Amino acid sequence: MKNRLLLLLLCCISLCTKAQDTLWVKHKEDMPYLIHRVKSGETLFILSKRYSVPPAVLADVNRVSYQDGLPEGSKFRIPIDDYNFIRIESVVKSKPVFYRAGDEDDLRSISRMMGVSQSAIQRWNHRNTPDIATGDILQVGWVAYDAAQKPFAKPDTARPQAIAVHPGTALPTRPVMHDTVKPVQKPALAEKDTTTEIVSAFEALYEKQVQGVSTNEESGAAVFYPLRTKAAPGVYYAFHNTAGKGTILSITNPANGKTVYAKVIGTIPNLKEYHNSIVGLSGNAISALGARERRMFCKIRYR
Repeated sequence: MKNRLLLLLLCCISLCTKAQDTLWVKHKEDMPYLIHRVKSGETLFILSKRYSVPPAVLADVNRVSYQDGLPEGSKFRIPIDDYNFIRIESVVKSKPVFYRAGDEDDLRSISRMMGVSQSAIQRWNHRNTPDIATGDILQVGWVAYDAAQKPFAKPDTARPQAIAVHPGTALPTRPVMHDTVKPVQKPALAEKDTTTEIVSAFEALYEKQVQGVSTNEESGAAVFYPLRTKAAPGVYYAFHNTAGKGTILSITNPANGKTVYAKVIGTIPNLKEYHNSIVGLSGNAISALGARERRMFCKIRYR
């Protein structure tokens, strides 16, 4: 009897765990999304990488800024769109997503919401007809999911154990540490141009640099830095770790499709504000790219 009760308890725990791990699709105005309950230490950028959603999109959907912390236990909306929705089972890190049919749902409306065919949903759910009923659970695709994206482990803050010292033993002296103040490395001054013709010249030079050759493509965070000197309207400069000085970068905000061309003037400064960024961009490009914060998700191309 005890063994049966133990087996039943284990089954219940397994089912509850599986239910918690299931990704359920919700929708608002026919826009599908997932609900993620924030765990300790999770940030917008961690969730961005885990679900393959641009940070700028996540911030906008949830009305938060990059600097805002995410309260533990709060519900965070994860949009489903072309950047993370997968319509076929593949080797890409992903998880299936499910939808519970409501009173007014039919297979046609569900397929339209998810952007997949009715026949595909029928095939994934082994259904011979398109008929569904309220409460039916349907797999409606897959979403990119990288479980390796987790918060860093917290350092061990346990107090060190006391060292036993025998009577008469001299205590070790602590070495004297002299504080040294290192100068803060500041971004190099942007080159000053006196004519606005360089605006179109940057784009023309980019086209010349990439003509007939394959381009490098990167996606990640861009950090805007303040200019020390006034630049001509539309003239932008960048820091990048692999593109050489003088290289023109094509920098696009995928959230709105806006693009600027920036000239590389050096490598990314080794400062805290540039952590995990792929490019430093002069601050006068914020409005041109439609950015809302000093850090945004971008796509860059260069030779």
